[in-house]
Amino acid sequence: MGMGEIVEALGLQEADRTCMGMPLNERVRMMVDHAHEGKHSASVRRLMQRARLRFFDADPSEMIYDGRCIDGVLIREALT
Repeated sequence: MGMGEIVEALGLQEADRTCMGMPLNERVRMMVDHAHEGKHSASVRRLMQRARLRFFDADPSEMIYDGRCIDGVLIREALT
């Protein structure tokens, strides 16, 4: 984790007056959670771009299996 995300989270906390009354360990936990979520979101976006998906927001539950040699039950089990 870089310090940039932690500094950003600290800035958000300082702008929010409800955080001022929280104990330090709770505020640090929130900063780490914010930084981790930011890293995870960036990683997911980067992986989706690298995958070059044709339909990046496709939902497998809407897939039409009729007329194809695809076992829909097997696909749904693999996705869970």
